[in-house]
Amino acid sequence: MSDSQEHAGFVAPEPADLAPLFPGYEIQGLIATGGMGAVYCAVQKSLDRTVALKILPMEFSKDAAFCAGFEAEAKAMARLNHPNLIGVYDFGEAGGMLYIIMEFVPGKSIYHSAYGRVISQAEVIRLVTGICNGLAHAHENGIIHRDIKPSNILLDLNAQPKIGDFGLARPIERKIEEGEEIFGTPHYTAPEVVNSPHTVDYRADIFSVGVLLHELLTSKLPASDPRPASMIVHCDPRFDAIIRRATLPLAATRYSSAKEIAHDLQVIAASLAPEGPKIAVGAAPRRVQPARRPTPVRAKKSSSSPMVVIILAVVAAIAAYAYHSKSPQGEGPATPVNVEIPAPKAPVTAVPDPDDDPAPLPSPTPQPDAGTDVKPQPDPGLPPITPAVVAPKSDVTAFFTRARKVMQDRTKPAITVYRSDLKANLAGLERAIKRQVRKANSSSNETDRTIEKVIAGWTAGGGRLPEKLGENLGENLGPIPDIPIVFDEALQKQTGLDDTLQKELARQSVVYISGLEKQIERLKEDNDEGAIQLIEAEIKQTKESPEYFSELMLSAP
Repeated sequence: MSDSQEHAGFVAPEPADLAPLFPGYEIQGLIATGGMGAVYCAVQKSLDRTVALKILPMEFSKDAAFCAGFEAEAKAMARLNHPNLIGVYDFGEAGGMLYIIMEFVPGKSIYHSAYGRVISQAEVIRLVTGICNGLAHAHENGIIHRDIKPSNILLDLNAQPKIGDFGLARPIERKIEEGEEIFGTPHYTAPEVVNSPHTVDYRADIFSVGVLLHELLTSKLPASDPRPASMIVHCDPRFDAIIRRATLPLAATRYSSAKEIAHDLQVIAASLAPEGPKIAVGAAPRRVQPARRPTPVRAKKSSSSPMVVIILAVVAAIAAYAYHSKSPQGEGPATPVNVEIPAPKAPVTAVPDPDDDPAPLPSPTPQPDAGTDVKPQPDPGLPPITPAVVAPKSDVTAFFTRARKVMQDRTKPAITVYRSDLKANLAGLERAIKRQVRKANSSSNETDRTIEKVIAGWTAGGGRLPEKLGENLGENLGPIPDIPIVFDEALQKQTGLDDTLQKELARQSVVYISGLEKQIERLKEDNDEGAIQLIEAEIKQTKESPEYFSELMLSAP
């Protein structure tokens, strides 16, 4: 959904201010806030039902395209009814703000409950089977999630997984919009989301499930350690086949449905020996005493200013997730430990505490998307990026590598035509000069060599003509007055080609900025201040310097 405006100034309304807009609900308090809106805990009075109320900034309601897409997606999601999906009860507009009312899940995400831990095989099967069942229901009803990852899977009071954050979800029949293909979560995103975004279907979610399965078994992303899971930990080797098939680069060769993954996992589960008691690794999730209604907790606000801007080019050192294993690649398998996922009926805090996050570890190099054989490297022709003041939680290097590749693919046709036209313009000038030399009866082998030498120099410079003809031709060819005339004509044509290309690049830079802004809105939900700083700096650089974006696009091979 198109949105080129910045929402950094969004301030969540106080519950008392919202009360008159929602008379049917008792708004108990703010759960979380971000650039894409705010979420409140509320009670639906007529049903005495606790719900989550999400409101969006007023700017969104002023965008007709956004409103249309929001309505289509809300209606599609409301059709979903599955225990492994967060339910959608209602949507609409109140006080100039779009809103959506959803099922309230008073628990932490898998990311916060199993951060950096190797989960037991039986528990992994239980969790991923539930996720697959929920996805299968969504796919059968025409909804693609497009952002399956640990932080988007909540665990309810019975420790059952519930897929949430359908912010990137869309009906299968709705085409993506400009800039939409840029964002997403690196390493969990299927290759076609970047390479062929208009062909994306439900198999992109299957790819993400394969990555998630590998990560829960090993505590590592396949991109950081591409070895089979059974080589990293002592798990059943049949997991390797499931992960490999789910993350194949070609969508057509993956599982045909999420139900098939669930079936294969159950086959493994049936043959697993009973496991011993669960052992908590590290600090167990915090628990509070059960209450009649969960009391919402205000999310802590980061003390870091989101307006800190640093000059950006290519990330030199980005923090990686702490759940990457500390074992160096190539060491023998580690022994998995049964890890305690929140036990049934044990309420936990509704909002993750930012202070609970482990300190991220440095990531020396950008990693490829899982399922690919080639590791992307930063473009050596670009200047280095100054690291963020706050260490990013997400892999910003991979995000920029992907986003720039998307834009380079978009601008490639225009740049190809431009370079071809420059070459044709230079060839035309060469013919015109030789024609003028013949008319002046100055043609000779030496003259031809002089012309070819000068043209070769311009060709080596990318086919571009200098601003002035210079004295090379005049000194060696003698006074031929018409040569400056044909040169000026070719130079004017080159200027026209430059203007045409710059207009197209300027249009594409708007798409690039829009995609970056949308990624920021997603990162605000995760409180990833370091990543936001870097992307804000990229936006500032792109807006203030058209030459910067042109260099990024023209540097593509």
